[in-house]
Amino acid sequence: MAAITNSIGNRAAFAAGGILRRLDPAVVGTILAAFFALPIIALIALALSGDSEYLDHIASTRLAEFSIKSTKLAIMSGALAALIGVGCAWLVTRYEFAGRRALSWLLILPLAMPGYVAAYSWYAITAPGSKFEAASGWDLPTVSGISGAAFIFALTLYPYVYLLSRNAMEAHGRLSWDIARSLGAGPWRAFRQITLPLIWPAAAAGTALVIMEVLADYGVADFLGVSTLTVGIVRAWSSFSDPAAAAQLAVLLLFGALLALGAERTARGRRQFASTGASDTQLSPRSQLTGWRSAVAAGLAMLPIAFGLLIPAGNLAWLAINTRPSDSVLPALQGTLLLAIGSAVLAVFLGLTAAYVLRSGNRVARASVRVLQAGYAVPGAVAAIAILSALAIGQSVLNALSGAQAAILTGGSIIALLLAYQSRFAAVAILPSEAALMKVRPELDEAARSLGASPMRVVTKIHLPLVLTGLATAGLLVAIEVMKELPATMILRPFSLDTLAVTAHHYASDERLAQAALPALILIAICVPATALLNLVRPNA
Repeated sequence: MAAITNSIGNRAAFAAGGILRRLDPAVVGTILAAFFALPIIALIALALSGDSEYLDHIASTRLAEFSIKSTKLAIMSGALAALIGVGCAWLVTRYEFAGRRALSWLLILPLAMPGYVAAYSWYAITAPGSKFEAASGWDLPTVSGISGAAFIFALTLYPYVYLLSRNAMEAHGRLSWDIARSLGAGPWRAFRQITLPLIWPAAAAGTALVIMEVLADYGVADFLGVSTLTVGIVRAWSSFSDPAAAAQLAVLLLFGALLALGAERTARGRRQFASTGASDTQLSPRSQLTGWRSAVAAGLAMLPIAFGLLIPAGNLAWLAINTRPSDSVLPALQGTLLLAIGSAVLAVFLGLTAAYVLRSGNRVARASVRVLQAGYAVPGAVAAIAILSALAIGQSVLNALSGAQAAILTGGSIIALLLAYQSRFAAVAILPSEAALMKVRPELDEAARSLGASPMRVVTKIHLPLVLTGLATAGLLVAIEVMKELPATMILRPFSLDTLAVTAHHYASDERLAQAALPALILIAICVPATALLNLVRPNA
């Protein structure tokens, strides 16, 4: 793994450094922005290109239902995730109890659990006539519909809110809280009037991220029977072969995702005004809990971990042990690793190139890269349809120039998949790469060049050792996201290529949950340790 990381870092550094030496940063930034913007423009063009019988049908029958259910699911999931995330952040920053330090770290891990995998497992546990129900005698409510989907999203996405809220609480210290308590305010009043206003921007930003993930989801909504816009997009493409309808629904979903992105950026922008002053960063001791109070606090902090990760993973392990493995699992694992590694290499290259562009200080270049960073708000289904729209236009131009009628670009292909992954996840690689490159002060470059070092030697001997950890973080982040991505992979993959996510979803959709258990469990076994490693190396990654 170290050799692979060094190889990727070297190649990315060479390529990125070479591009920036030969081209103006504004030109490179514009090219990067076009990489994200052109498929979206093509998507809008396809949406406006003509009528769609499927869209006419759903516009008169189900479009309102798609929109209302998407909105309702996003609001319910965001509210539940905010409640869990802020509550857990409050618990681990304000109180000292048995296991607090370990639980503070473990509370992030449910983010590694793909929502659709948790949905498969919880449905298998709570479905009428399930083996768990027969063994326990408990008649649990079935996890399905909007309420079940919101339950799943809250348990797997609350770490967004938790991490941002915890960091905000630690950044602002406990001085204001202590002053309020010394003046006679109770714990609830001090939290409501002092702590909550301080952390509100961070919590709102985390909630907006949750909403963006919910709007982008396909696996949970499709499996639990919630008709969302993303489900409508995939059905328009795969079941009705109607690109125009898929594009029109994708534009509507994109608008909702960009609204959530705007809310997140606005909330994040206000965080700098939330502090009450430098003195508020002083830390006072956490309130010590002992005896049964300590046990209750530890139990409360353990609940989201158990419900979001341990119980669904344990149930999948039990199902997998008692089920004969399918022959499709190994090819799916190979396909998953192929796409994850290929996407990580490309994303590290794009991320480092963008980081060099940002380092140049050119205004046009910086603005262009920020356009590329908006790609993380684009749902996977929208990115897939956008790439297909751009490839269709490219195919039309190619056919017109060649005088032939071919379909070289418009079919499912690994290239189309990699393009979709980059348009969505390259933004994930930019921030770690930018943060890593900020460690390289311009004075180091000037000193090396004054001693006769060539630009390439400066990159390899000075830049690369300082940015290698950041590049590894960027690659790992992208690899995790690609392995979990479902709708874009389903739409764009070649028929000969399967992934763990697609294989598990196919089995689960056919209600063969026992067969879905092993690929889902392998996905968890890869993503959870990778997320844990990221949290150890870069706690805020």
